Amino acid sequence: MTTSNSAPRRALRAIDIFFLVVAAAAPLAAIAGNGALGVLLGNGVGMPASYLISGVVLILFAVGFVRMSPHVTHSGAFYAYVRHGLGARAGGAAAFVAIVVYLMMVVGSTAGFGFFANVFFAENLGFDLSWKVWAALSLLVVGLVGYREITLGARLLSVLLTLEILILVALVVSVFWPSSPAVVTFGSFKLSGVFSGSFGLGLMFAFCSFLGFESAAIYTDEAQEGHRTVSRALIAAVLFIAVFYAIAMWAVIIGFGEDKVVAAAGENPGTLIFRAFGLYLHPAFIVAVEFLMMTSALAATIALHNAASRYLFALGREAMLPQALGRLHARLQSPHIASLVVSAITSVLVAAFAFGDADPLMTVLSSTFGLAALGIILLQAATSLSVVVFTLSSRREAGFLFDLTIGLLATAGLAIVAVLVVMNYATLTGNLGLLDYAPWLIPLSAAIGIGVASISGPQSGVAGKRAA
Repeated sequence: MTTSNSAPRRALRAIDIFFLVVAAAAPLAAIAGNGALGVLLGNGVGMPASYLISGVVLILFAVGFVRMSPHVTHSGAFYAYVRHGLGARAGGAAAFVAIVVYLMMVVGSTAGFGFFANVFFAENLGFDLSWKVWAALSLLVVGLVGYREITLGARLLSVLLTLEILILVALVVSVFWPSSPAVVTFGSFKLSGVFSGSFGLGLMFAFCSFLGFESAAIYTDEAQEGHRTVSRALIAAVLFIAVFYAIAMWAVIIGFGEDKVVAAAGENPGTLIFRAFGLYLHPAFIVAVEFLMMTSALAATIALHNAASRYLFALGREAMLPQALGRLHARLQSPHIASLVVSAITSVLVAAFAFGDADPLMTVLSSTFGLAALGIILLQAATSLSVVVFTLSSRREAGFLFDLTIGLLATAGLAIVAVLVVMNYATLTGNLGLLDYAPWLIPLSAAIGIGVASISGPQSGVAGKRAA
């Protein structure tokens, strides 16, 4: 096995990164899962507006990120921004929280693939293999793709994501088609609809649907124009997710009728999207949706595996983890050692759930993505806070008040959502008993990160410079 310590090859275009991050957000699964739960437990018909409100907060976050990005010269995604603004110890905390979050999402997404693969093959081909077998096959495929150069994964995800988007577009078109029996109403965007039911829960589920978009920043070193390419991909991803999810969810609500959709979700939120397709499209589309739910989970797992690998790679290069993790394959220019470590850790965790005979959706996916939702939102809030601190320290620069306002608004919005997740964590995960205490992994990981950062070198960033 040959290795190299050189910088990664800058091969990714903005569109490649866009596919990587939107695939990680898994649009079809997000609408089928978080969207349906938001209708049932959150603000009902106001769920589309919740996506737009979440998008506004995350656009503010993205703008602050973009404005700060020219000043951040080191790699490592959001933790690099936290380090630059708040100091090395805060950066170390963010880095180790991010590692735990992405590893957990890989585990959850793997279990999700196992579940949907079992459903698709059992119902349509009579081939009934346990989710555990499919999950093992998924880990093998994802490991092979992650080991190779990033452009292979980007090309594969572009195909899978395009199919996923097209089938949702088919549902939207069929509902809004002039001859459709659906009656187009706008209650989803009126204040009475937006704030109906539990607005806070609806907003929480909407934010959880964006999980994965933040991984754009991880690919800075592999982007053709560095931060400029990543910035374009990040903003495009947030805009697309917010608008597309809102329209798709609006179509589902109109499809059932504003007065009936909450009751329909109450029958079984997990099948709401399938029933919507059954009402307006040929039964073959239901089979296609079952297939694409499976490929959506696979695409998300590949994207999340890549993200986790690059966090380990960045920390290995900076000696915050074993330096072998920071090596590149001499020919493929991939962080192959980091990828193998991610494969090994996630395989062990998936095996532990499998041997415990855990339910792949209600236990594995719920617990891991519930923890990830809290961790990612806290990371985003910390990044926004670092933008605020950095802006205050460089107030002579043009646009000071604009940058400060953007940073404060984004930080406040993300902090509110973090509180909502903490207050409703059991609702988000589905009351999993002992696993509902998993959020304690976040402060534990942060404490380890602070310790590692304290040992590995002097403080850096604005906060560190002021302390010095």
